[in-house]
Amino acid sequence: MGVRIKSSRTRGGGVENVRFSGWVMEDVGQAIDVTNYYLMEGEVRGGPAPVSPRTPVFRNIAIGDMSISHARAAIEVEGLPEMPIEGLRLYHIVASAKAGMKAYNTVALSLDDVQVDADSGPAFLVRDSKALELNRVTTRKALAGVPVVRLDGCAGAVVRVGRIPLSTGVGELKSLAIEGNPVVSESKVNYWTASEPAKEGAK
Repeated sequence: MGVRIKSSRTRGGGVENVRFSGWVMEDVGQAIDVTNYYLMEGEVRGGPAPVSPRTPVFRNIAIGDMSISHARAAIEVEGLPEMPIEGLRLYHIVASAKAGMKAYNTVALSLDDVQVDADSGPAFLVRDSKALELNRVTTRKALAGVPVVRLDGCAGAVVRVGRIPLSTGVGELKSLAIEGNPVVSESKVNYWTASEPAKEGAK
């Protein structure tokens, strides 16, 4: 593993106001993993639970200036439905991995100058997140028939200052603001998909 911050409903605790920077990683499992929804063997993922003193709180975490090569997963972020990860900033990251970025249950997640080259799936998949900002996200490994950026349940998300190629098969974008982007039409690659909130339990 590379950068890893984890807790669960039973562990509680808090992580806030920390920064990781200047790392070079090669042939790691999960390069960046931030989760307060960690599950032990035999535990199952459920819906929201009551907030208690044993509910972990993650906020104001910055991870940047990272070079990642040949990881199993580039970036994985997962907050609890009742306690999203808040104020996580990912910046100046270049990553190649079998799987790209996945982020669920966040508030004020921001990506600045992040490149993810994934062997499969979307380079960036974000679900059930509020106040999301994507600034200059890109990939050099766009896959035919797969969106580079997929947003589910991220109403009001903002994407700024990037080269945004759009295919003829682009998804519903009414809840997504795209600002200041030169748009390039391409016929074979679907770069953007934005949808209504994902069904409960979907991953």
